[in-house]
Amino acid sequence: MRRILTFLICGAIVISAGRIKNTEIQRPIKIALATWPGYAHAFIAQEKGFFKQNGVEAELVLKKEYCESVELYRSGKVDGIFEVFTDSIFHNSEGSPTKVVCIMDYSNDEDVIVAGPNIDSILDLKEKPVGIAAINSFSHLFVLSALMKAGLKEENLRFEIVPAQQVPEAISEGRIAAGHTWEPAKSRALKKGCKVIAKAGDTPGLITDVLSFNLCTTEKRPGEIRAILKALFRAREFIRTNKVEAVSIMAKAEGMKPEEMIMGLDGIIQPDREQNMLMMKKNGNSNSLFNIATTIYDFYGKRGRYFSQEDLDNIIDSSFLE
Repeated sequence: MRRILTFLICGAIVISAGRIKNTEIQRPIKIALATWPGYAHAFIAQEKGFFKQNGVEAELVLKKEYCESVELYRSGKVDGIFEVFTDSIFHNSEGSPTKVVCIMDYSNDEDVIVAGPNIDSILDLKEKPVGIAAINSFSHLFVLSALMKAGLKEENLRFEIVPAQQVPEAISEGRIAAGHTWEPAKSRALKKGCKVIAKAGDTPGLITDVLSFNLCTTEKRPGEIRAILKALFRAREFIRTNKVEAVSIMAKAEGMKPEEMIMGLDGIIQPDREQNMLMMKKNGNSNSLFNIATTIYDFYGKRGRYFSQEDLDNIIDSSFLE
C-alpha cells in the first residue's frame, strides 16, 4: 500500500513539474511596437489567429509614440521590438545584445518633414525650430540629412524635441516651423494646411524598419521566432487577398482611420521573404542593411558614438528566415 501511495505521489509530482515546465515554455513572447503602418500587419496575425496556428504565443504591446516602445525594450519589459534599424545598432553598442531577424519595410513617402503654410522650401528653415523625436535619434539623422542635402549647414539649424504624433499641433501653436512625422499625424498636418517639404525616399533606405529580439530570446526560442515570422508573412498575404478587412483590422488596432492606414501603406515598401534574405546579406544592393549601416556609422561617428562595422555580423541574422 505504501509503495502504491509513493508511486502515486511521485507520479503527481512529475505531472506537476511537467505542467510547470510546459507553462514556462508557452510564456508569450512579448513584442513592443508603435503606431506605424509598416508594423500593423502584426495585428492581423493576432486577430486571425496566425500566431497560434503556427504554434506560438505572441503578445503585442502597442505604444502611441515610438520612443515609448523603444523604452519598453531597453528596460527589458518585452522580448522583441518592431523598430528602426538605427536603434537595433544602438542597443548593441549600449550593451544590450540584439539581433535583427527580418526587415519590415523601407519608408518612402511615409516618413516626412511637414512645414507650416508660411514655409515654401527647406531653405526657409534656416535658424527656425524644427521638430525631431530626439537628439541623435533616427529622426535627427533623417531631418539633418534632408536639410543638409538642400544646402543648409548644421550650425544654422535649430532642433526641438517633439514626438511625431504631436507635430501638427506644435506647428499650429508656433512652437516649431516644421517637423518629422508620419501617419496618422501626417494626414492631420495636411488638413491643417501644412505641406510636405521632404520625405524619406529622398535618401533611399535611410529609414528602414526591422523586427529585433534580445539575444536571450533568439538563443532559447528560435523556433518560436520562426513561427512569428511565418505568421507575419501570412498576414501580409492576407492584406493582398482581403484588403478591406485587413485595413479595417489594422486601422482599428492602431487608432487610425482606414484612409490614413491606406496612405501609410502606400508610403512604404515591404520586402517579401526572398527579398529580405537578399537585403540581409553583404552584397552590392544599395538597400542591403550592411550598406545602409555605412551612413549610420558615418553620422554617429562624427558625434562621438563609436561603432564597429564588424559587429553587424552579430546583429543581422537572416537564419530565422531560412
